[in-house]
Amino acid sequence: MKNKFILILFFIIHLGPLWAENLNIESSSISIEKKNKLTIFKDNVIAKDNKNNKFLADYAEYYKDLNLLISKGDTNLTTSEGFEVIGSNITFDNLKNIIKSSDSAVIIDKEKNKIYLERFEYSTANKFFKSTGKIKVIDVRNNIYNFSQIYIDEKKREIIGSDIKAFLNDKNFKIHDKNKPRVFANTVSIKNTNSEFDKSIFTLCDYRENDKCPPWSVQASNMRHDNKKKTIYYDNALIKVYDIPIFYFPKLSHPDPSVDRRTGFLPPSFTDTKNLGEGIAIPYYWNIGKDRDLTFTNKLFLDEHPLFLGEYRQAFKNTNLIFDFGYSEGYKNTTDTKTAGSKSHFFSKIINNFQGKNNSDNNLK
Repeated sequence: MKNKFILILFFIIHLGPLWAENLNIESSSISIEKKNKLTIFKDNVIAKDNKNNKFLADYAEYYKDLNLLISKGDTNLTTSEGFEVIGSNITFDNLKNIIKSSDSAVIIDKEKNKIYLERFEYSTANKFFKSTGKIKVIDVRNNIYNFSQIYIDEKKREIIGSDIKAFLNDKNFKIHDKNKPRVFANTVSIKNTNSEFDKSIFTLCDYRENDKCPPWSVQASNMRHDNKKKTIYYDNALIKVYDIPIFYFPKLSHPDPSVDRRTGFLPPSFTDTKNLGEGIAIPYYWNIGKDRDLTFTNKLFLDEHPLFLGEYRQAFKNTNLIFDFGYSEGYKNTTDTKTAGSKSHFFSKIINNFQGKNNSDNNLK
């Protein structure tokens, strides 16, 4: 009878779970050092707190006086909100309600975005991560965000970061393959519905050698991308060409590049011609109806008068109609070939598709 009691006691201490100040800890092997008030857990270590945060490791030490559980080596953590942390050497401070590590870790949120950290601290009471250092976020659309400091609110599903460099690699956010859309900002707040940047610079231009300024950019005190409306909003927007201020708008908005047809400003484009020199085109698109639209474009040049262009398009059942028109005050710098005086143009084009005899396809222009 005595031997059976010792065997049962051994089983409880070495193989069963251990309750330690709201921590439920179990493993395949448990040993106790009474002198140091230390419990050592080995192989298949599983720890849970009363908030349902779960901690998995192969080796951990529990300090009773400090109510502290420390893992050694690879460790996985699943928070009560379902965020997964893959890291190592993680400390579970049950007195301060904090889980932390000084080693690199990867957080995978509920939307499967990946957040790479050099270190982290997690508040189990507030369900809140924070970290400093070199931080990278790669979202499910392959957009990359670099931070120097980050806060992750699990309840609000919000990421707040500082010193942000965002590289928007989503193909839907590009007009053509050479675009390199990016935003640099002081701070950013990223949610499922929108992203908001403070003191930001945005451009679609390709990279230039030696990290020179892009051909055009939009600088704003606040920039917000509404994912549902697919619209970018700016406060105090300043449009720059080669870092030279050209236009200022207290409020500005335009559809993001993923939108096919919607009224608003379109992304500007840069031009450099022999006759007119360097300039920027700022188009405005008017979606008049499902069968007709109009694009009005201001072309502004550093050394010449602006050029105003418009194109009206309308579709009928079997016919397409286009009106193309423009006006300029003329050349500032006249030569024998560049004569003075205002200039304008008007073109029209109509295309009619019809079937002829024997069901042949024909078109008339």
